[in-house]
Amino acid sequence: MICAAPQVCAAQAEIDMPKLQAISEIGSLLNTGFYEDAVAKCDEAMKKYPKEPELYYWSGMIKSKLGDNKSAIKEYDTAISLNPKNSSAYVMRGIAKSDIEDFDGAMADFNHAITINPKDSSAYSMRACVKIQTGDIDGALKDMQIANKLMDEEEAAKAAAKK
Repeated sequence: MICAAPQVCAAQAEIDMPKLQAISEIGSLLNTGFYEDAVAKCDEAMKKYPKEPELYYWSGMIKSKLGDNKSAIKEYDTAISLNPKNSSAYVMRGIAKSDIEDFDGAMADFNHAITINPKDSSAYSMRACVKIQTGDIDGALKDMQIANKLMDEEEAAKAAAKK
């Protein structure tokens, strides 16, 4: 293959299509409710790609769906250790911590997610939920206002991109 832009070809050469396919299949299985199949596919992929943070992220999501939040937190811990800049992993770990009523841990994760990505509306909305659970209604209202503003901005950007 002749490539006019060598940096693009190099980036394309680094894409591991089987790994991407496995991650896509795991997401599809999870989103359609085939949790046990998603677990099996995820376990298989983690043996092949033990340093892939997305696999641990998805494993955490599966375990959360199955109600095993303590195991989910461990999976998110691994995902975060492999990619500490993934704000979504902090949000999901915060949700799992909130579900087991570790509100301090959840707040720390949501705060860290916001530090990484101040435009992550889900981090603000989930932090608002924890603030409600801990009695900080004013703080929750402020976070929901920020989350709503960010969601409006996201929708506006999507609409502008379609034009």
